[in-house]
Amino acid sequence: YYEEIDEISKKYKISSEAIYSVIKIESNFRENAISHKGAIGLMQIMPSTGEWMAKSNDLLYSQELLLDPIYNIKIGTLYLSYLINRYEGDLEKVLIAYNAGPSRLKSGAWKEFKETKNYLIKYKIANFFYRIRLYFK
Repeated sequence: YYEEIDEISKKYKISSEAIYSVIKIESNFRENAISHKGAIGLMQIMPSTGEWMAKSNDLLYSQELLLDPIYNIKIGTLYLSYLINRYEGDLEKVLIAYNAGPSRLKSGAWKEFKETKNYLIKYKIANFFYRIRLYFK
């Protein structure tokens, strides 16, 4: 999905390596991934978040659309963009909110989740890898 991610990256002003990093961590590039909590697709979008992002951006929505890789990447990138604006570019807050949810970020409950702490580390590693890989592409 190199070309599509590049296009979505430019359109929504989110770096390609950030998108690749989230996809790697969330689904390991498995298009049909569905988590035990119901998150769907490459960027593991919760249906309620997908519906909200779609409606907020005048896009069609159905839960089935979240299984479409390009649609999923678009919705996930829109959500990242929303979080970046909400948290004024604070990457750690953006990633915590993406992984654990904005309410857990606000309450501090995310600190109880080893998964979220590991998510921050995994993101930094993946982002470094994709930054180098895309530089030499």
